[in-house]
Amino acid sequence: MLMKFSQVAFLFAAALLLLLPDGKVWAFHEGGAGPCEGCHTMHNSITASTSPNFKPNQVSLNGNVTGWTGIGSGANAVVNRGGAVGAGTTASLLRGADPSSTCLNCHEETGKAATGFYISTATSDMPTGSPPLELTPGGDFGWLKKNYTWGTSPIYTDNGDRHGHNIVAADFEYNVDSTNNTNNEAPGGIYPDSDLTCISCHDPHGTYRRKPDGSITNSLSGGPIIASGSYDTSPTPGVGQTVGVYRLLGGVGYLPLDLSGNPSYAFAYEPPAAISPSVYNRSEDTTQTVVAYGVGMSQWCRNCHPNMHTGNGNDSQNVQNATGATESFPQPQDTPGYTSHPSGNVSVPANDELGGQFAANYISYIYTGNYNGTSASYSSLVPYEMNTTDYATLQSKANINGIYPDPLSTDLVSCLSCHRAHASGWDYIMRFKYNGINDGNYGYRETMTDNNGGGVPVYPDPLTDPSNAMGRTTTETQQAYYGRQATHFTTNETVLCNKCHIGQATETPPTGHQY
Repeated sequence: MLMKFSQVAFLFAAALLLLLPDGKVWAFHEGGAGPCEGCHTMHNSITASTSPNFKPNQVSLNGNVTGWTGIGSGANAVVNRGGAVGAGTTASLLRGADPSSTCLNCHEETGKAATGFYISTATSDMPTGSPPLELTPGGDFGWLKKNYTWGTSPIYTDNGDRHGHNIVAADFEYNVDSTNNTNNEAPGGIYPDSDLTCISCHDPHGTYRRKPDGSITNSLSGGPIIASGSYDTSPTPGVGQTVGVYRLLGGVGYLPLDLSGNPSYAFAYEPPAAISPSVYNRSEDTTQTVVAYGVGMSQWCRNCHPNMHTGNGNDSQNVQNATGATESFPQPQDTPGYTSHPSGNVSVPANDELGGQFAANYISYIYTGNYNGTSASYSSLVPYEMNTTDYATLQSKANINGIYPDPLSTDLVSCLSCHRAHASGWDYIMRFKYNGINDGNYGYRETMTDNNGGGVPVYPDPLTDPSNAMGRTTTETQQAYYGRQATHFTTNETVLCNKCHIGQATETPPTGHQY
């Protein structure tokens, strides 16, 4: 029987795609569900005792897996739920001991440095003194495995599990949070630490989709997902079509199968409006990676941390900055223990706005002691939301050239203004060093770079300046700042909270400062 011409043309196009010399093919997820066999073994045919685990390395135009790569056995092979290596059945016939291990089969690979979709560094690639390698905006989960100590009397300890979201991935040596585990709940929330996996945030089947008008739905009646909606290169959906939501994040009602028996964990907020450049895992020493955040990130974080930022913003504390201006810094009233920014306010969203003073501070702050900036103020170490759901605007602003509009008074502070989504080189997933010197105080006098008496900004050496280095080598500190050389800052620069708040300082400006 002859095939229809359209079928022949389609198969021919798919064959050509597979023969591209650079080996590039369509992305695995494409904004929705990937091929089932990429994550599940249909007949439980792969076992740790007999075979290595496999991941898809090629996906054809019609979504079928066409090639596989073995990634070893033992620690990276299929194991029983609970971590015991063996030939037992995994939950949901996953190709890993748990959901995160299944994800990391593709999203971690030995020897992959700052490239592609990798969000975790293999343990063998980051020995003592060497940092994790990946530089995605969300951060590298490898920082969870970096423990630091310094000092002699007393000895100070900075455990790796303070550096990010402690996903459980038995095959890749990621364990339950041992520090922030009060009542086995997320800080400021109720989500159980022991069930935190990649699919706690990301919907593995990609059911949530963005319609042409920007609204989000998980109903199939919303239209088929034609592509990822996460990038500056993503297509605009037409009538009856949709694209995937940002980073496959779960939306209203989302609940992983493991927690289906407890509907109190179901999400209450939709994914944020945001767009990433299609190239995003890279050093920012020369130019910055700009993710265009629109609105809704903090609200989405409230799905797991609902009590972190619930104040109404009326309990003001007035502070005077280095330029002599008085700033009103609102503090939440009903969050005991969490005197934090009023970010993610769902009752009065306007309380999240930067306001004229903070926006002016952001623009004027070039580095500690120099508050004379007038434009080109953006720093990916302190990003902000543009307060828009216009995806055309967001797609036009995402780039790898570090170019972004100066903040307006109506732009928003969000959780990601200070934190990364996965993990970072600093405590509490901070984008920049925030710790006070050894005493646990968090304030504006902490140095981020130190000149060691030479008048030139350098990262602190753990041998000569252990208090500021906090056990980290200069290489690790530079990687925590996404490859930036210390000359991007000034000598003894204070904590980057001052990008918005501006603190006292009289340091000498650096040479060659770029941003």
